[in-house]
Amino acid sequence: MNKINLLDMLLIVVKNKKSIIIFTLIMSVIAVFYSLIVTEKWASEFTVYPISSEEFSVGSNLLSGLGLGASSTPKLLAYNYSAVLKSRTITEKAINEFNLIKYFEITTKDSLKAMDNAIKSFHSEMFDIMINDEVSFLTVKVTTIDKEFSKKISEFYLNELLNYAQNNVNNSGRQKRMLLESRINEISDKMKTLTNEIKEYQIDNNIIEIEDQAKASIEVYSNIIVEYFENELELNFAEQYMPNSLLHKELSAKHNIIKNNLKALQSVNEEIPFLLALENINDNRFTLEEKIYGLELMKIMLETLYPQYEIAKLEEIDNMDKLEIIDYPNLPGNRAYPKRALFCILVFITSLFFSCSCVLFINLLNEEDKNKFKEIWKILFRK
Repeated sequence: MNKINLLDMLLIVVKNKKSIIIFTLIMSVIAVFYSLIVTEKWASEFTVYPISSEEFSVGSNLLSGLGLGASSTPKLLAYNYSAVLKSRTITEKAINEFNLIKYFEITTKDSLKAMDNAIKSFHSEMFDIMINDEVSFLTVKVTTIDKEFSKKISEFYLNELLNYAQNNVNNSGRQKRMLLESRINEISDKMKTLTNEIKEYQIDNNIIEIEDQAKASIEVYSNIIVEYFENELELNFAEQYMPNSLLHKELSAKHNIIKNNLKALQSVNEEIPFLLALENINDNRFTLEEKIYGLELMKIMLETLYPQYEIAKLEEIDNMDKLEIIDYPNLPGNRAYPKRALFCILVFITSLFFSCSCVLFINLLNEEDKNKFKEIWKILFRK
């Protein structure tokens, strides 16, 4: 058998250049036509950098230096977040949020089957996550037939990721913060209730400033007592020496009036509402002081708890894994698919290589091999 060198092969290609050029041109035209009519797709993406709460810890750095490493590195966090974003829970939420079953043109009436098919299509056609192992960057890319739609879904996933990073962290700082927050809210509610009770009690009992009102009531009562005894002395004198005189009658009438005023001061008097009844002063003072003392006690407790609450919030933030957003979801300017120039170039090169290979294969077969090939062709495609 004669040896075939490169020049022989080149000669065969040149002799059949017309067939090669025609085939390559036909495939290239088809590629151009296809790239023009195929549906365009647009990709919106965002990039985040997970920061571990232990990354800047002295103890964590010491363990890392000893080769033991930290319990959660940015790289591990990136893979954890990737798994969360690919979870069925978030995927179903996205499908329902953006009505993707209709987008993927899934017509089956079985809702469970439709959801499964939508999830498969979503992960194979629309959603992609890339992790840069060197710098632990996590990039999420969403590809759809509409620019705005791609950006909306991308923003949805960024919000879900931020929500997970903030709310699904279990640490002592968070537990302490939640406990203090609950206690502060409870005390605040009690303070509001107690304040309303004090206001209602003051309104119901005509109390403005109980000490001043009590002092005024006692002073008025004392003056009337003095007047009562003076009147009683004058009345006794008149009864002995002028029993039926006009002065006796006036003193007697005045005596009755003073006595009624004394009785009025000893109990609630609707005619003088803000003059406290002597029999209720102690009860009013005790009840009001008890409520005010309770309110002051609540204020002291709140003042004590609030600094601890702020410290607990700082501890929670310090112990929380953080996300640094490198790139926000963008509105794409260039389409993600098809890459017309690249696609046409690849088709051109592939067609050229394929046509040359076919020409070489056919021309390098000897007569015996050609006959065998024809026989195989007849067996496969005979009528």
